[in-house]
Amino acid sequence: MRVNHIASVTLILLSLLGSVTASAQHGHGTLTPGVTFPQDDAVLRDAPQMITMSFRVDVVLLKLALYNATDEWINIDFQYDPNRMSHSFVYPLPEALPPSEFYLARWSVTDASKRLVNGEFKFSFGPGAIPPSEVLASRVSTLKENLPDTGSYRIGTAAQPE
Repeated sequence: MRVNHIASVTLILLSLLGSVTASAQHGHGTLTPGVTFPQDDAVLRDAPQMITMSFRVDVVLLKLALYNATDEWINIDFQYDPNRMSHSFVYPLPEALPPSEFYLARWSVTDASKRLVNGEFKFSFGPGAIPPSEVLASRVSTLKENLPDTGSYRIGTAAQPE
């Protein structure tokens, strides 16, 4: 009885996962990854050991680059292979990523019709890590617009004629 219950729950979870994945893939277009690891805006407990990306169709991965929060490139030894067309890619990451508030993975792919698509996803990890979207939002909210002081919009500052 317990085995049947576990099997039923497993089937339900797998069907839900399949629906979510299919919906995500359909909503993002054919050449956009349906699934990435880490997921966009993920906060992980530990540093990821790899980056994975799955597509709905076979593509050639032209570029996979990793950057820190200040947009500095991190070498992950990605090598372009024009003969590798696949729907799934797995790339190991260095054992020790340099410290950063978050990381940004940027990718470019092309399909058999030579359509080019670029994308990115962000993630963070470690104690005290917060979602990259929150880090970016806090940066935007602290910016202030400084307008030139022309005086043309001030009231009561013009010299009075004598």
